[in-house]
Amino acid sequence: MHPAARILIVVLGIGLALVALQGAVRGWLPNGPKGFERGEGVHRDRQPIAFWFFFLLYLVGGLYVAGYALRAP
Repeated sequence: MHPAARILIVVLGIGLALVALQGAVRGWLPNGPKGFERGEGVHRDRQPIAFWFFFLLYLVGGLYVAGYALRAP
């Protein structure tokens, strides 16, 4: 893997994990076609099961992508 691509993928993976951690603090995770617009997303108090599903999806997905980029030949 090209070093620039490796760095880009690691940054994107860590960024996704940071979005999940920010969501845990704020109680809101973005999803849907509008992304980070406040109206879209799941709220921890209104949709707890969906919130924790997306939290785990973002966190595990981001860490997996970053780890894969670091270990790729």
